[in-house]
Amino acid sequence: MFILEKLAQYARTERTAIVYGEDSLSFAALEQRSNAFARYLLDTLADDHTPVMIYGHKELAIPACMFGCLKSGRGYVPVDTTFPPERVQRIAEQVQPKLVVDLAGCGVKAPTVLDAAALEQVLSLPAETVSRENWIAPDQTAYILFTSGSTGTPKGVQITAGNLAAFREGVAPWFNLGLDGGRFLNEISYSFDVSVCALYDALGRGMTLYTVDKQMLGDPKTLFAALRQSGIDAWVSTPSLAEICVQSEQFTSQLLPQVKQFVFCGEVLTKKLTEQMMERFPGVPILNAYGPTEATVLVTAAEMTKDMLQSDRPLPIGYAFENVAARIVSDSGAVLPDGEAGELLLVGESVSPGYFGRPDLNAKSFFTDEETGQQGYHTGDLCYRLNGLIYYCGRLDSQVKLNGFRVELEDVEHHLVRVDNIARAAVLPVMTDGKVTSLTAFVLLEHPDGLSSLKRGQAIKAALAGVLPSYMIPRKFIALDAFPLNTNGKVDKKSLAALL
Repeated sequence: MFILEKLAQYARTERTAIVYGEDSLSFAALEQRSNAFARYLLDTLADDHTPVMIYGHKELAIPACMFGCLKSGRGYVPVDTTFPPERVQRIAEQVQPKLVVDLAGCGVKAPTVLDAAALEQVLSLPAETVSRENWIAPDQTAYILFTSGSTGTPKGVQITAGNLAAFREGVAPWFNLGLDGGRFLNEISYSFDVSVCALYDALGRGMTLYTVDKQMLGDPKTLFAALRQSGIDAWVSTPSLAEICVQSEQFTSQLLPQVKQFVFCGEVLTKKLTEQMMERFPGVPILNAYGPTEATVLVTAAEMTKDMLQSDRPLPIGYAFENVAARIVSDSGAVLPDGEAGELLLVGESVSPGYFGRPDLNAKSFFTDEETGQQGYHTGDLCYRLNGLIYYCGRLDSQVKLNGFRVELEDVEHHLVRVDNIARAAVLPVMTDGKVTSLTAFVLLEHPDGLSSLKRGQAIKAALAGVLPSYMIPRKFIALDAFPLNTNGKVDKKSLAALL
């Protein structure tokens, strides 16, 4: 597997693999510790290849455990400490792990449980290089990431070693900055697929991961002190993190003088944020990228331009990677011509083999492509293509019916962020007796406006009246100082719903 080969290569250098606060881990140490963990797994689990559950946040030991799993021919399931206890237990019930790495007291029962102290003893053992014969095979599951399920039961997305190789091949033209070394922002939770960019792409290029954890994110002073010291060359995050940062005048090229590229994914990138980033970091490329977990992180990307900002269209989510077939189809499955919106289907070697233990869901979401024989995935995203660029219009399942009219919530959000002084918006339906009776919009202001809630709402409604029909205009507007973020760095709409 390519990442294991690269780790061995860089272990022969003096490079640092990960920095976390005052602590750091060299590539040599990462190689030794992952070998030690692999040896332990081979001795403890023998031929049982049940995935190893890893519970923690950003501890330096976690990547060693992940790569140790791969070296021993088995996958892993990363579970973040921010997950509610009930969700952790549900994941464990599905996986039935034989071994759990428990760095923060998750309470999951298993034949073997390693707490932080016991794990450190294992990782400190001297270990020879693990034979390639034991390494994970291309068709074997490398990791399982659990995402929210519509029924409340988490869905485990299986990603194989072959999927990861296809991702690396597809993303290479976009992430290849000519960097041999350098520093990469390591902010994304390991339980969220975007962290793969750090673990498998950045480390695979000999870069140093500079870690920012959830405590730093909750304290702007600490966060900016960390960013000032980071010296990062590459930034990959959700737009929400950057929107928090641009509220401070410190967030400029003086804070991050070495940064050579920004990549945003996981959420809609607004024109306002893009314009702010261009002003704060002149000349630094800003990429908008897209990809569902089921297709291994990212499948499209494009550099944002000033022409795109001036266009009436939303920002594109990019061009499809060369090794991914992105098709936009009608309800009947017919491929649509340029400019017509339909569901985006993805076909290629980066598409997951399916959800763990869920044949019922696999039959609905995945398919075998008749032309190529490759795995395909129904994204559920409404998109259209124009001149090769793909534009995202919203989720097919985010449509609500209000007073007989069909309303795309993301369409309303798109127009809200074009209103003067609104940096971010989230629109939620208000339900009464199981029926949508109105819309409420949560907004993040660029600057305090000194208005009462009533007058602010009136001003926003007046601005929207020129671009939206009356039935699409939210009845209520709630201004927040900051949007709550979930463990994936996205706006937490469940937390917002509690404020309705």
